[in-house]
Amino acid sequence: MKFLEKQVKRHTVYDGSFIQVYEDDIVLPNNKPAKRVVVDHIGAAAILPITKNQEVVLVRQYRYAIQSDSLEIPAGKKDVRNEDGRVCAERELEEETGYQAQRIEKLTEVYTAIGFSNELIELFVGYDCIKLKDPKPSDEDEFVERVIIPIEDALNLVKTGVIKDAKTVIALSYLKAITQG
Repeated sequence: MKFLEKQVKRHTVYDGSFIQVYEDDIVLPNNKPAKRVVVDHIGAAAILPITKNQEVVLVRQYRYAIQSDSLEIPAGKKDVRNEDGRVCAERELEEETGYQAQRIEKLTEVYTAIGFSNELIELFVGYDCIKLKDPKPSDEDEFVERVIIPIEDALNLVKTGVIKDAKTVIALSYLKAITQG
């Protein structure tokens, strides 16, 4: 590609358990210097759980970065960089909702913030989800409320802007697209 940017030097700004933040000195295609900040992310997975009654199982949780509650599909970071997305999605579904899917299909995968991060989230749909009698416990730093609503109501929450979380908007919209044509 003729518009490649070339890395000259990398400076580690932050080195965490699942993300690293770098500030890179680069050379632009016109040979001028510039800087780029890059968030290197371990990866994530999310699942749109659907019950036999055509309801979706969402979670409401407080998101510190936006200082507000958010209504979302269950999701989480991978435990290791190469973890299978389906395994991650199944774990998050059980930990966050207490549900298990009888059948899982991959919808797609998306970069969450391609301008500064390489986070790739795999999106799945789980069908015929059932409540487990003894689910895995939630992470101790995670406080979520399970919200079960009809699929059409969830789609209306996307349409009206109540659901703003990107992975949830994409998963619900993708589901609508594949089921309606």
